[in-house]
Amino acid sequence: MFSFLLRMKAVLVLLSFLVASCASQQIRGRTSLVGDWRYADATQSCHYSFKKDGTFTGEVTYRTRVISKFSGNWAVNGDVLLYTYVSDVLGRIPAGATDRDKLLEVKKNSFLINAADGSRRRYLRLLSTPPAGNSLYSRRISKDKASQ
Repeated sequence: MFSFLLRMKAVLVLLSFLVASCASQQIRGRTSLVGDWRYADATQSCHYSFKKDGTFTGEVTYRTRVISKFSGNWAVNGDVLLYTYVSDVLGRIPAGATDRDKLLEVKKNSFLINAADGSRRRYLRLLSTPPAGNSLYSRRISKDKASQ
């Protein structure tokens, strides 16, 4: 009986550590997404700026033409990035529209999503202010550093 209680106590302690670990990872996931991000392929690019207060702005460029400039609210729920659009100055996305992307990977300088349309997209962090001791300004971080 004593052995059984000891094992149950060990299992409960382990489960509580796992739950605490998952909760802190979700918070870190949201915090680590704050900033400016860009995805680009041969025909389109997407830019998002996620703010600490849960708002975002962004734009989509298709074949060198801006087709959407939007703003809204964002959140992370587990491994899902949620968007609620408030406005699009070019009228492409209606106010109140929602979107959700599955977060496959979040790193310091990149994140990978499985988009709602089924495609995978890697966003790279953009520097908006130079880090201490670095004279680079508003440039995309190299792909070598994106793997951090």
